[in-house]
Amino acid sequence: MDYNIEPGIGTEQNAENAGDGLLGHEHAYTAWLDGVFARYPDLIIENCSSGGLRMDYAMLSRYSIQSTSDQDDYRKYCTIAANAPLALTPEQAAVWSYPMYGGDREQTVFNMINAMLLRIHQSGHLANIDEQSGALVKEGIAIYKKIRRDIKTALPFWSLGTSSFSDEWVSLGLRCEKCAYIAVWRRESAEDVAELPIKFLAGKNAEVSCIYPSFNEERFEWHKESGKLAVQLRNPCTARLFKITFAD
Repeated sequence: MDYNIEPGIGTEQNAENAGDGLLGHEHAYTAWLDGVFARYPDLIIENCSSGGLRMDYAMLSRYSIQSTSDQDDYRKYCTIAANAPLALTPEQAAVWSYPMYGGDREQTVFNMINAMLLRIHQSGHLANIDEQSGALVKEGIAIYKKIRRDIKTALPFWSLGTSSFSDEWVSLGLRCEKCAYIAVWRRESAEDVAELPIKFLAGKNAEVSCIYPSFNEERFEWHKESGKLAVQLRNPCTARLFKITFAD
């Protein structure tokens, strides 16, 4: 629902004051929206809210998809993606993935991982990207379809803390009943290794696998006693998605 108006303080038309008028406008809008969903219960509408600038539960309680940003730099979008579960449920958080024409495979992977623990908004000139990038998009979507049932019941965690645009490493994790997923992004860091504390797994046996991309050549290691996952990403502007399986 893409209608990016700025209502200001409201209206005094048929209202006691501007605030009363604004509230009346909001109630009229949500009543109309409820009517739409009552007539078309299978209809899916995305709440744009000016590229995710406005998120409130009058809207989030009704829309199943919420735009998170209009950011067009995929290297910055990972910060928005990592922080999105602070404002809304992961399965609602729509993240644009837009592999660009002429980009290499790591750019495609970075784009896909931005969205894979949230809600994929697939975009980009897919008809024009090369065969390798197209295959990576298909692979990412296939993996997403396998894990999305877990996403809607998972709880987010932040091994590296919530993200800032200046952070050289970024991470978002989702904790499920018997496994966890963790996305790791390296931007322009001079260091090629990051240690990610996962406190709820400290002292536990865990099996770690890189589930995307399949060509993964990076090194990673689980340190049981400290509860840390060490990940090496050898090149800047790369990302990987891991699955951690653990016992109850």
